[in-house]
Formats: sequence, structure tokens, C-alpha cells
Amino acid sequence: MAIAFTLLTDAAAVTIGILARVLFTENGQDPEAVFGVGATDVLNMMTENFLPNLLVAIYIAIVLSAIMSTIDSLLVIASSSITRDFYQKIFNPEIKDDQLTKLSRIVTVIMAAVALGIAMTIALVSPERQVFWVIIFGWSGIAATFCPVIILSLFWKGFSEKGAIASMISGFISVIMIKFVFQNIEGIGAYFVALDVLAPSFLVAMIFGWIFSKLYPPSINKNWQAND
Repeated sequence: MAIAFTLLTDAAAVTIGILARVLFTENGQDPEAVFGVGATDVLNMMTENFLPNLLVAIYIAIVLSAIMSTIDSLLVIASSSITRDFYQKIFNPEIKDDQLTKLSRIVTVIMAAVALGIAMTIALVSPERQVFWVIIFGWSGIAATFCPVIILSLFWKGFSEKGAIASMISGFISVIMIKFVFQNIEGIGAYFVALDVLAPSFLVAMIFGWIFSKLYPPSINKNWQAND
């Protein structure tokens, strides 16, 4: 069911983009001049031009509710990771539940304020980078940080702890370097723009995970070799 739903939604998204390109642009015209950076205005233009106002209002309510649901869930998960997985387990294992709950609320408020500050800074410094740019950039960082680790963990028994750490660090740094450094280099920057950040960052994370796993193999393999 999940695979069928994903295929349906992805196919619908691609189809909407293709139809909007056909309906609202002409040959040789820059799509970003019509649809905004990253084609962020495609859905808005399609709904406003082809749906009645009532359905447009419902569409906006659905999008905003989905965004708010995701934001509050991510905030709770992030604050829980900081307070319980990091602070409690490393620095204060004996902390009481009521104190941990209070700390979690404070961390949640701080993280929300920081996120709001980042959003306002981006809006002032780079107004052309809208919310979809931030979302795509953020999810690219998450994917390049964790997906190579998950794949290597599932399909390679020789994947080690140090390899996982190296993979996460290299994937995260690669997204930032490619987006803000390599894409601005004359000559090769256009190629990195065409590739975007996810594919090369994903590859870098896989390579670093493999190299460090070879340099620092998992201890269980050493035990097996000693027994053999």
C-alpha cells in the first residue's frame, strides 16, 4: 500500500509539473521566471487557474495543516533527542521525569525561536529563496546524512561504527559545500547545479563509510577472525 501510494503521489507531482510547463510557458522561456525558484509556484498557479475558489481554499488549508503537523512533530522529536538521548544519557542519567519534561519544553521553545530566526534571516538576506528551497535543502541534508548509513547497515556486514560516523559527517558537510561552494565555482559550478546536492553528497557519504569501515572494521569481525 505504501509503495502504491508513493508511486501515485510522485506520478501526480511530476504530471502537474509537466502540464504546468505546457500550459504556462513557451519554447525557450525560462520556467523559473514563470514558476519561481525551484518551480515553487506551480501548484498555486494550477489550483488558482483550474479550480473554483472553494476548492482553492480547501487546498490551502490542507497544505498548511500538513506543514504545521510536520513542524510540530519534528520539533518534539528534536527536543526529545536533545534532552533524553543526549543530555540525560550522557550528562545526567539520574534526572527526574518532571525535570526532564520541563527541560524538554524549554528546548522546544528555544528551537522554535531559532528556526523562526533562521527563516526571517533568509527572508531578509535572500528573499528569492522561499520555503520550498529551505525544505528541499534540509531534506537533502537529512537524506545524505542518514540514508547511506541505513543502506550500508542493511546490505554490508562489514560496516562499522566509525564508518557510520564518517558517513554521516561527510554526507552532511558535502551538502553544504556543494550548495554554497562548488556550485559557485566557475567552469564546474554548472555541473554541480545540474546534479543538485543530493546525488554527489550521497556518493561521498557512501565512499567515506566504505573507507572508514575498511580502516576500522567492526570488532565482531575481529572476534570471528580470532576464533577462525
